[in-house]
Amino acid sequence: MEKEMEIKVKEYALLGAVIIGVYIGFRFLSPLAAPFLFAFAFVAWLHPWLEKVQNKIHIKKGVLTAGILLLFCVTAGVGAWCLVIFAIQKLSDLLGQVDVFEERFCIFVGNCCEGIEKKFGMDGDGIEQFILERVNVFIENFQVQVVPRIMNESVGYVKNFVGVVSFLAIMIIAAVLLAKDYTEMMRKLYCREEMRCVINIGKKIFRHIGTFIRAQFIILLIISLLCGATLFLGGFEGGIAIGLFTGFMDMLPFIGTGLVLMPLAFWQILNGYYAKAVICVILYVVCALTREFLEPKLIGERMGIFPVAILFSVYAGVKLFGVFGIVKGPLALITIYEVYLFLRGKKGVCGKNEGREESGV
Repeated sequence: MEKEMEIKVKEYALLGAVIIGVYIGFRFLSPLAAPFLFAFAFVAWLHPWLEKVQNKIHIKKGVLTAGILLLFCVTAGVGAWCLVIFAIQKLSDLLGQVDVFEERFCIFVGNCCEGIEKKFGMDGDGIEQFILERVNVFIENFQVQVVPRIMNESVGYVKNFVGVVSFLAIMIIAAVLLAKDYTEMMRKLYCREEMRCVINIGKKIFRHIGTFIRAQFIILLIISLLCGATLFLGGFEGGIAIGLFTGFMDMLPFIGTGLVLMPLAFWQILNGYYAKAVICVILYVVCALTREFLEPKLIGERMGIFPVAILFSVYAGVKLFGVFGIVKGPLALITIYEVYLFLRGKKGVCGKNEGREESGV
């Protein structure tokens, strides 16, 4: 009994040490190592294809890697720019209709309060006045506090943009250099047993990451098509574009499609289109159920990690690491999971033969 208790204590101590180590790494070291890790993962994934292309057309691996990364960055940049332009246009259209929105909102509140007064005998005018006062206070606070704060942080937005550009530039340069010497580097690393262990753990982690990203992309695509088709068939103006944008917003944790569909439903109510409002609400529920159904199939069963653990990791990641915790949280969970299993000795043995087989040398 004492021996079993001692084993349990050691396992918990090991798990705690792994969690602390991963937190320190992600909190303090990841900003320094991130571009190089991304470059290494990209080159490792692309290396077999680079070998084949180089043997056929005799173009250096570094040149091929640089071309692929530049093409990807340009494509992603154009896509992000189009998305930002679309969002700005919709926001400007919405701001241009603020007076109409305010008028219809007042009519809507007045009708609701009048109905309450008739049915329950309550003071409808008093309720209406109270609601409108609260709304006006909210709008004033938003204009006085939120808008100036956003404008004051514009310098921070520029710094973040420069940081992203610097990150991509360093990653591309590192990938070009790694592609050139990848085979020789891997041969030397696999000569050391401890490095074989680290690399094999890293491969398992990146397999999980690939599974997670692939699953999220499939879910995003399905929900985007579902929203686009539903809003188009429901007669919404710009339904396809709004639907695709709604599906894209589903990648955000906790709010997702509701960030678009709930305000859209409220706007339909103000305009008297109650059937369209019901469509928005039903679509929001269907999207949530679709994600809940697909995530266990695409993520949990393949990764061996419960979807609720992934959700917790996203929430904890945002709390610990800020906005980037959306990515860092699940990545940290996967790292803790694989390192802990390896240190317990329950998965894989880093032997010389295994290392040589996986490295291809």
